[in-house]
Amino acid sequence: MENKNIGIIAGYGEFPLIYINELKSAGYSVKVCAIEEEADRALASHTDKIIYISVGQLGKLVNFFRSEGVSEVIMAGKVRKTLMFKKIKPDIKAITLFLSLKDKKDDTILNAICNFLEKEGITVVPQTKYISSVFLPSGVATKRSPNKKEKEDIEFGRNAAMLIAGADIGQTAVVKDKSVMALEAIEGTDETIIRGGKLADGGATVVKVNKPKQDLRFDIPAVGLDTLEAIISVNSACLAFERNTIVLRKEEFIKKADSAGITVYVF
Repeated sequence: MENKNIGIIAGYGEFPLIYINELKSAGYSVKVCAIEEEADRALASHTDKIIYISVGQLGKLVNFFRSEGVSEVIMAGKVRKTLMFKKIKPDIKAITLFLSLKDKKDDTILNAICNFLEKEGITVVPQTKYISSVFLPSGVATKRSPNKKEKEDIEFGRNAAMLIAGADIGQTAVVKDKSVMALEAIEGTDETIIRGGKLADGGATVVKVNKPKQDLRFDIPAVGLDTLEAIISVNSACLAFERNTIVLRKEEFIKKADSAGITVYVF
């Protein structure tokens, strides 16, 4: 008999709420462990059960999901890596895990957390397992198609972004006239867009890619209204990303891009 209890580890952004609503519509009982430094407090009114934990409280997370009969969890939403360098209070399980890491790359940390949870009887499943309505098909998604220069910048930016994605540094490149304006690091996509867009002084192209060996359990590239706001704020012109990128609030996303005259291209 299928276990209808599904857990969500919720971070920042709209994705946790979108996923919660999708699961509840499908008849699942959704139990949420929310990262208090990141997650929206409004999630509480949409879940069957929720607790808030600080980054590093792995023991509390495991105990919660066990007590709720949850054996499958989904990671949804951002957790800023910069929190690791602030005054967090990890429990003994988190301390043991972090001391065992060979480095502090995103994939290293998240893989270690997934492996830890697996040993505790909790499986982190692909973010795509229960939801498929968050993707766009390949091609031009907006009214305006990329012009010749933007097409060249998309290809140039894709190659640049793949270099940093392959090294697990970041997944976004901002380019103009086949010149790199900014590459994503620890600051995240939106800050990279703003930094590169300012240097480009308008007309930049933003390209977001998957990692070469993308783990579907975490860190799948995502774009949303916040992404567009960042692009609009620096007068950039084009956004391109891979087909299996999560697009939050798709209809509003495309409408907003069209209204701002931004090209969205899916490759």
